[in-house]
Amino acid sequence: MIIVVSPAAAGNDHAVTLLEFDGATGYAPGAGIITDAQGNIFGDTTIGGTGPCSGGAGCGTIYELSPPASKHGSWTFTKLHDFQGGADGEVPFDPLAQDQAGNLYGYAYGSPGTVFEVSPPARGRSAWTYNVIYTFTGGADGDLLNVQSPLLPVGGDLYGVASGGSEVCGQTGCGSVFRLTFNGSAWQQETLHAFTGGKDSGEPNWIAGPDASGAFYVSTSLGNGAIVQLAPKSGDWHATVINAFKSGGNLQAPGNLIVSPDGNVYGIASSNHGGVVFQLTPPQSGSHWVRTVIAHVDHHRYGPTSLALRRDGSFIGAIEGDFDFYAGGIFQLTPSGGGWTYSELANFNRGPDRNPLNAVDGFEGHIYGVFNGGDSSSGSLFKAR
Repeated sequence: MIIVVSPAAAGNDHAVTLLEFDGATGYAPGAGIITDAQGNIFGDTTIGGTGPCSGGAGCGTIYELSPPASKHGSWTFTKLHDFQGGADGEVPFDPLAQDQAGNLYGYAYGSPGTVFEVSPPARGRSAWTYNVIYTFTGGADGDLLNVQSPLLPVGGDLYGVASGGSEVCGQTGCGSVFRLTFNGSAWQQETLHAFTGGKDSGEPNWIAGPDASGAFYVSTSLGNGAIVQLAPKSGDWHATVINAFKSGGNLQAPGNLIVSPDGNVYGIASSNHGGVVFQLTPPQSGSHWVRTVIAHVDHHRYGPTSLALRRDGSFIGAIEGDFDFYAGGIFQLTPSGGGWTYSELANFNRGPDRNPLNAVDGFEGHIYGVFNGGDSSSGSLFKAR
């Protein structure tokens, strides 16, 4: 399905609506969007489409929104896949990832979940190709109950985290870090680390990297949370907690990690007064990793829900808010004199379109995001003014 979309005012001083979701396009986006170098926007919705889930309300969709050919032209919406439930998967709930060949990857719920690939049209064809490339068993390979992170395409492989696993952390398991490798005919899953709930923490929710040494960084949810480095060593992988969010402290629930080209690791966490953006600096001369709070984000006690690195080296993030009291906003952190300057780019008005899930760079340098919706809205995709 291809729809031409003309931008319209969102009823919001800080946003222009590019797409209002409905039953046909899909609705209720559960994750943010991504953009490619050409300015195309990719995302997914948790309901809607033609699938039989939720009493016929649909099993979710994957979509593309392509920028206009001219400055004042219209955007083009293309539905890339209608989930059908069962082995096909349903309710895609994490941000998509894209490799250098343009393939999209993501997670979908199921029993207990799948990893899918959506490939661009072959020459002479117009339709994208959808394939389930791995189905979790819920055993030693884990499940997808609480994962928030996109997959990481690296060198032809896919790296990700599973929230459950064979070890016991509560009732769901401690989780794992896995790699999917294509062997020429099929994708094969390999568990790189199975968390134990002990010194290595557990219940991973985000993975970022690799850094220059090939190490990945994982945020976990067990207890108050921790940041774990997973480093290759002598043909194996070694997990080390490089920073723990201690019980009784002000910070907890880290997530949305970014490994910066400067070697630092950045992320978000919640606090008693909203949330923070933090920086982890690598050890120097045998010292430990140092955590520094570089920004406090507190809007009516709502903190950051996403973080993205812009092309100019600054960070942008979203504050989701809620359906009743605060409609959410977008903030920016700009490097300045060895530190960071915090600024608010948007505080959205209360109305049917509200609660941004993320904010990213896109077409012509503008910031784009997706509203989760509210009241009569099924969600919308917007450009920040």
